[in-house]
Amino acid sequence: MLMVPDMVSPLFSEGKAPNRNKCLLDLLVASVFSVFLAVALFYATLEAPYILDRILLNYFPDIFWEFEERERFLNYVRPIGYVSLLVVIILIILGFIYRKHSISATGSVATYLPIFGYFAYAMFFLAGIGVIRVLWLPILDVSPNILRLGHIVLSPYWLLWELFRTYSDPETFLLMLSLLRCFILCIIFVGILIFVFGSTTWLYGKFRGYDIIDFWIYRYSRHPQYLGYIVWSYGVLSLVLNTPHVRGAFHIPPSPIWVVSTMIIIGVALHEEIDMLRLYGKKYEEYQKRTPFLVPLPRSLLKVLLAPSKIITKNQPRNSKEILAVLAIYTAIIFLLSYIFISLSAVEW
Repeated sequence: MLMVPDMVSPLFSEGKAPNRNKCLLDLLVASVFSVFLAVALFYATLEAPYILDRILLNYFPDIFWEFEERERFLNYVRPIGYVSLLVVIILIILGFIYRKHSISATGSVATYLPIFGYFAYAMFFLAGIGVIRVLWLPILDVSPNILRLGHIVLSPYWLLWELFRTYSDPETFLLMLSLLRCFILCIIFVGILIFVFGSTTWLYGKFRGYDIIDFWIYRYSRHPQYLGYIVWSYGVLSLVLNTPHVRGAFHIPPSPIWVVSTMIIIGVALHEEIDMLRLYGKKYEEYQKRTPFLVPLPRSLLKVLLAPSKIITKNQPRNSKEILAVLAIYTAIIFLLSYIFISLSAVEW
């Protein structure tokens, strides 16, 4: 458990009143900035999609029943979708090659943002805010079923759905779905909180000139902002399943998009680990030993999760090739398990 002195020491380690006041001011600035980011993100998650949808419907109306116009529109935007996806992929690759981690992270977020198109109330899947799903057109042109290849990550939701459906009467079932929706919103909120605490700690550490930020939330995760994004994005993915009246030419939750986006973020974090080891050596190694990479897990479970990576490296990946190989292995495992899961459970998502 984190003791009070550990919480206070980063604030008052210099021991002088003027410095303490400056520390408190830095903490206040960092907190206000982080809270502003959190409020903006939460607002964007829950309200902005509907506002943007109403605006964009004026420019991208629902033309589901107008076959010829729909085909003309698809032929017009298809090259845009292919070029956009290519640009995003190039940005991600260049970010890794030139160690510009923010570029790769931005590419990861960009691949995932079209998920908000699922909250557009239209039959044509590119109507309104759904137009941002033009980025996924190359995938949909191959087969919409590709969007099922990450469904193993949604198995907890499916199990709860089957449990409620099997053992509940209709009224209780609807109540349980409402409670499940509240739980999903809590997941989104927790992801935002982790991001807030991570940003506050990181900003304060930078204001105070820390080389390695290892206090507050960084005592429990070496990459809390990335963890916050992963939790938030998983909540949004789950929200698609629990959002009534979602309509569109396809309604398959884009689980493989979430998997790929998450793997990119993890790859960015692994690259940052290599950079930190290069800069701070043993000092950062000590931090790695006492603090988990993303989340604290029991050692037995951690050994199981890390077993596939041992094929490539005994310890953490040491270069870009090893990172790519490790991420490819985990992505392939998730896709294979998803295929088995779909085959056995006959999921109709």
